[in-house]
Amino acid sequence: MSKLILGLDGGATKSHLAIFDHNGKCVGTGLYGALNHEVMKGSFAELEERLGGFIRSTLKEADVPMDDLGHAVFGLAGVDTDSQHTRISDIIHRIGLTESTVCNDAFLGVAAGCPDCVGLCAINGTGFKLAAIDHSGAEVQTCGVGGYTDDRGGGTWYGLRAIGEVYNELYKLGRPTVMREILFEMAEVSHREDYLEKVYEKFHGRKLNSVKLNSVVFDAAALGDAVAMDILDESAAQYAGAIARLVMDMDFPQDRTIYVTLAGSVFVRQKVRILQELIKKRVHEALKGRAVEYIRLDAPPVAGAVMWAAQKAGFSIDMKSIKAGLAGLQGLSR
Repeated sequence: MSKLILGLDGGATKSHLAIFDHNGKCVGTGLYGALNHEVMKGSFAELEERLGGFIRSTLKEADVPMDDLGHAVFGLAGVDTDSQHTRISDIIHRIGLTESTVCNDAFLGVAAGCPDCVGLCAINGTGFKLAAIDHSGAEVQTCGVGGYTDDRGGGTWYGLRAIGEVYNELYKLGRPTVMREILFEMAEVSHREDYLEKVYEKFHGRKLNSVKLNSVVFDAAALGDAVAMDILDESAAQYAGAIARLVMDMDFPQDRTIYVTLAGSVFVRQKVRILQELIKKRVHEALKGRAVEYIRLDAPPVAGAVMWAAQKAGFSIDMKSIKAGLAGLQGLSR
């Protein structure tokens, strides 16, 4: 029981590491940049160099020898296939952490939000991703590969759909939409002929970011706009279908409540909650009224890595202690 546990959340822009003891005391934390091999020129070789350096420097600063570490959980963006999982597991073993779990960072939402680390996590933020850990301990992830997996959500999907629907109204006899007025004002468009050039110029010039663009659909839906509502329902159908499919295929008994964590900026920060309600309605219909509880993630993903590591190590640590221990770690909102 003297071993420590380590949790790491590695993203495409920001990464967090935390070390805890069996009493729930945080003994070390670290903040780093990208730890996703897919955004590195050197791919896996560069990941090994960066990840190893980050772990060793954090351990040194915390005065923790590598040998004192017990189980470690690494939730990393870019772990989407079996071959990626194998290569990154090998990297972590070479660094010196043989007692470890490697997973896509979406699984951290399950551990951070669902009781006993059992349930599902649906991510709607930079990307569209689903992950589940069932009652047998099986882990499955789906979606998250853009057009290959027909993802309808995450990133700029909502904003680009808004731009396209307004273009349809202007040039393809599309349905009238309130989004036209919103986008015209946002992109400073005064004439129809200027629409595409103005929007393209401002979006690629980063004067219109994904958050602003995505909000066009949600704000219009809140006003009752039928076109915007259809966009949200299109996204809801994809999320609800992915949630229901995982529940049907995995060990989630009929008599047990299903827990679903909603994570990512669109689910967590977007004030208009229409999308979530549409998802709940569709899941209810698909699963024939089974008990489903939705959790809006209020813990940083690295907390999920720590919680999962604690469970695997046999530590009795609660999420309240983990959150308290991480309170001083900078850059947790991403």
